[in-house]
Amino acid sequence: MKNCAVIKQGEAFLLDVDGRTLPLYAYMTYQPEKGRYRDFLDAGVRLVSVAVYAGDRGINPSSGIRPFRPGFMAGPGVYDFQWVEQDFRKAVCGERPGEVFILPRLMLEMPGWWENAHPEAQCLDASGTPVRCSFSSPVWLAACEEAMDRFEAWLRESGWADYVIGWHLAAGSTEEFIRPVLHPLQYCDYSQAACAHYRRWLGERYGSVEALNRAWGSAWTGFAAITPPSPAARRYSGKGVFRDPAREQELLDFYAFHSESLAWFIRELSARAKRILNRSKLVGVFYGCINIVDPELAHNALEGLLDCPDIDFFASPFCYSENRSTEVDWPFQAALESAKLHGKPWFVEADVRTYLSRPISQCMAFANPAANDLYEGPVWWGPETQEKSLHELLRAFARVLSHGAAVWWFDMWGGWYDDEALRAFHRWAFDYYQRAVRGSLICRAQLAIFLDEKALNGINDAGFAAVLVHQQLIEAGWCGVPYDVYLLSDLEAVNPEKYRAALLLSPAGLTPAQQVGLSRWKSEGRTLMFTGLPGYLGGRPGEGTGIGCELSGGMMPLQARWREGVYPPQPFDGPCVSLNCADGDVPLASSEEGRPVAVLRRLRDHQVFWSLAPCLPQELLRELLLISRAHVYTYSGDCIYTSGDDIAIHACSEGAKRVYLPYKGRAVDVCTGEELPGTEVFFELRMKKGETRLLRIVWAK
Repeated sequence: MKNCAVIKQGEAFLLDVDGRTLPLYAYMTYQPEKGRYRDFLDAGVRLVSVAVYAGDRGINPSSGIRPFRPGFMAGPGVYDFQWVEQDFRKAVCGERPGEVFILPRLMLEMPGWWENAHPEAQCLDASGTPVRCSFSSPVWLAACEEAMDRFEAWLRESGWADYVIGWHLAAGSTEEFIRPVLHPLQYCDYSQAACAHYRRWLGERYGSVEALNRAWGSAWTGFAAITPPSPAARRYSGKGVFRDPAREQELLDFYAFHSESLAWFIRELSARAKRILNRSKLVGVFYGCINIVDPELAHNALEGLLDCPDIDFFASPFCYSENRSTEVDWPFQAALESAKLHGKPWFVEADVRTYLSRPISQCMAFANPAANDLYEGPVWWGPETQEKSLHELLRAFARVLSHGAAVWWFDMWGGWYDDEALRAFHRWAFDYYQRAVRGSLICRAQLAIFLDEKALNGINDAGFAAVLVHQQLIEAGWCGVPYDVYLLSDLEAVNPEKYRAALLLSPAGLTPAQQVGLSRWKSEGRTLMFTGLPGYLGGRPGEGTGIGCELSGGMMPLQARWREGVYPPQPFDGPCVSLNCADGDVPLASSEEGRPVAVLRRLRDHQVFWSLAPCLPQELLRELLLISRAHVYTYSGDCIYTSGDDIAIHACSEGAKRVYLPYKGRAVDVCTGEELPGTEVFFELRMKKGETRLLRIVWAK
């Protein structure tokens, strides 16, 4: 194998291996002896993944989960790859190089003996308690490089290099580059390595300690004396859920560093991996910022990774919405469309449970935590029946396809798909996927949602951040109009002609280029929607909305009364802001005292909407999209996924469903061939709760 690369194919991606193209569609399990590699190879899937561990401990320090496999770093200078050899053999099922390709997930957490020998590399909380390795540690980085060097040498010596197309690098909690903690209120990282990194970062940002003191209102005598903020400062804020930019610039800077330092480690690690692989194979990483919105977890620096030349792909699971409830959409844990803008695919980890799923205590007892039953909860159980399992698999597949995403089916503990009906689904799904991505796949979202990482680093309440972002995506999934998610940093690069509306989730502020990009949306009846406090963290409240406001010194609940209810369901305290309604503005929601909390301004060629309260309900979002001339596929609160000539509907409730077509046509069930009743304007079907149907639309000539 000489060269592997990712190539863009329309709105999707393919893998190029020495001129041969393959879909980015894979299978993986943590337990190869119970995996179904043979089933997926027989279905035509040619890309498989295997977990490989340098260390000797479980993947999550807070859960107590025990190791799945022995690590290959057996002792100082001793590397033992026998377990990797065994698992690779199970994965390829006797197939030769070129018949199957391996993408190892390379977990680079160090073994316990190594950390004991290198206390200077450990992450520390404020009390000095160590929690694995520090993402600021050059010592850990060097050890990772040596481990990767030895791994590549073994691949070449053993012949497995002929199978391997690249590496999926992993580290941190759950392998996903999440900062490790032992409990939710443990604040890290106060190690010497992290403090030194923080001081260098501040020096680069401010240039002089005098400039820093002016920004912080502090009196530091030099960068060498500065320490990260205390846990108490990190926990509390003077303005409720938002950091006060006038008084808490130190905290805003710290959380920017907190995320960027982790991203620095990812960039450095990827660069060294690329060097070791002679830049001829792929390197990818876990990352995400949709469900991991807590700034303490430090995933708010994707912007700095998107153009990294050493990263070929990103990866993350579906969000674990309400324990993967059948009643809600499963958003991607990713600003997936931003990655596409930058020419990089996003692997969606489809860890979709089935009726065969069992908790780890029943299928990998050797890895089950000895001290708790964390892995016995509802999220680890699948649907009750084979039929419901097939609908969940189809729902996940349709969502992946509608965004042109890459995917691997993650049979986590093994045996989840060991059923002839499920095997038949995977044979069909792979064939359908590869034909779609090799063709002219068209993604048909009409709402663009913009997420601002700088804003997330200025939020002091993980619950509020989850409502602002994750719960808003749940509501958007019910509104009947498909949506895409971008980083705000890509605003000027997004073509408004693809969409009917944009929703900006409490942006911290807008650069001049973003202001220009925003102006391009103000035409053809589109709507610009804002939630939260746009511009507040940048010192310009209301920026971008054009709607006047006044900021007073008090606090107010960020909750709105709309129709007979309120949104969001729980109140959050934030800075007191009064909206100034101009003539013709329409107040759509109010505070408990009757003050406008959400205002719509209709102009000649566009609309602007601003709600101080986050998480617009599906009904309000749908109405705003209607006046934006968006096509609403369904009004029944079900999930809709569209691509090309396909429409998938996932029923979040039982009953009759009517799906409206944007143009004249008729609907045919892709799986059964049944033509659905209806007119050339809509089709109708009765569905059970949790059912998914994938329809091909035959458009009228």
